[in-house]
Amino acid sequence: MSGTSKNQTFNPPGHDTWSPTYSHISSTPISATHKLISFAGQVGGNSTTRHVPGTLGEQVTLALSNVDRCMAAAGATKADIIQIRQYVVNLLPQDPVRAKLYTEWLGDAVKPPSTLIGVQSLAAPELLYEIEVVAVVESGRG
Repeated sequence: MSGTSKNQTFNPPGHDTWSPTYSHISSTPISATHKLISFAGQVGGNSTTRHVPGTLGEQVTLALSNVDRCMAAAGATKADIIQIRQYVVNLLPQDPVRAKLYTEWLGDAVKPPSTLIGVQSLAAPELLYEIEVVAVVESGRG
């Protein structure tokens, strides 16, 4: 991405969206030196094959891998994350599998504000998990 004063949306190479109505990544300049990066629609499915695993744990693992792919494309690291929202179908708040996978993925990075939201359904009936991430990165990255 080149420097610009306007919002840009894009998808990482090999990580197409499931719908033509959105992009995985939005990059918005917020100062001369930094930009706000948003990732949405990171679900537990393979964007190339459209395969969606059947368990919540498998979907969480794949969705977090998709976030990693978006962060790399945008020049972000986990330390740049300023907010996370997780959506879980039929949420069990103390679900040990999701919590363990998420905690391991986040690691020792700064612990950003995070919201865990139980929902009735997501964009497709087989989807059980979605994550949104907001980060601030230096303009020269990504």
